[in-house]
Amino acid sequence: MKKLTILLLVSALMCVSAGSNIQAQEERVTFQNDKHSIASYYKPPNSKGSAKGVVLFVHGDGAIPYDAHGYYNPIWQEILDSGYAIFSWDKPGVGNSTGNWLQQSMQDRQREVRAAITFVKETYGYKEGQIGLMGFSQAGWVVPAVTKDNPDVGFMIGIGFAMNWMDQSWYLTRMRLQKKGATDEIIAATYQKHLRDTEFWQGTPTYDAYMKNIHQDDEAMSQDRFNFARKNALSDATKDYEGITQPILILLGGHDLNVNTQNTEAVLTDIFNTQDNAHIQTLPKATHALLKHPEFSTQKPGIYFLLKLMWQGKDAYAPPFFNTLTNWLNNLDQQIE
Repeated sequence: MKKLTILLLVSALMCVSAGSNIQAQEERVTFQNDKHSIASYYKPPNSKGSAKGVVLFVHGDGAIPYDAHGYYNPIWQEILDSGYAIFSWDKPGVGNSTGNWLQQSMQDRQREVRAAITFVKETYGYKEGQIGLMGFSQAGWVVPAVTKDNPDVGFMIGIGFAMNWMDQSWYLTRMRLQKKGATDEIIAATYQKHLRDTEFWQGTPTYDAYMKNIHQDDEAMSQDRFNFARKNALSDATKDYEGITQPILILLGGHDLNVNTQNTEAVLTDIFNTQDNAHIQTLPKATHALLKHPEFSTQKPGIYFLLKLMWQGKDAYAPPFFNTLTNWLNNLDQQIE
């Protein structure tokens, strides 16, 4: 009975959340990437279908559907109100998309985004420079690489981006240990293990070797997850930003438990210190997903987290997220005739 009640609440709240968007026509469409069909969602800002441009949503880690379980809805509303269309999709193997997202490298994900760009250009007539990318968390190893030297992409927005995969992994582990009240000795010993793990991924890692050396207190990865980590553990986005000339908005949470936002801000500020195309801002009372701290501060969101998010809607997001996003979009030079 308890599970049934929760499911009914989720369904009701999803209906309320979905109903908040502007009542323009929306489309469920499919684009092809390699051999896979990717189920997608497109919505223009008004009933006439005209838009300044279109914003493609690039997901973070996990089996994420096109709407990120409702998390995107208030963000979509701000973008629609600013005159831009939205385009998002189910990850491979999620919803009606074929494939398996755990088999993707970050380069595979980049090719997927490029396929989506080609689709919205050919299907909806968007021209060079009218397409923006908005990425979340893990998309930090996808969006900058697609944006760089790509005239199709007119702007990019990043939420909770990290720079180096292994550094981010250690930061997440350290935050978890600190929240548990681990001693300095335990944290130091865990860091030494992290260094050994880094050497492991830099070599020729196998699943058998991983399972033989896993610590008894660690939760073992599935083989699919191991293969995903093997493909991506050495990812670093630093050089992907070098030379980007399009407008960039990077928003970070001051209470991010997943990503060392101070490092991200410092690295990007150094890269763009002689350019004026990047706006990098840390919201002091925000989490990794730019939700309010401490109400939504957790590394592992569950069903009650989702219920609270859908119940609060726009009020769940940390100020000044929406004002910053809207003002930045309204200041973009891109306009349709």
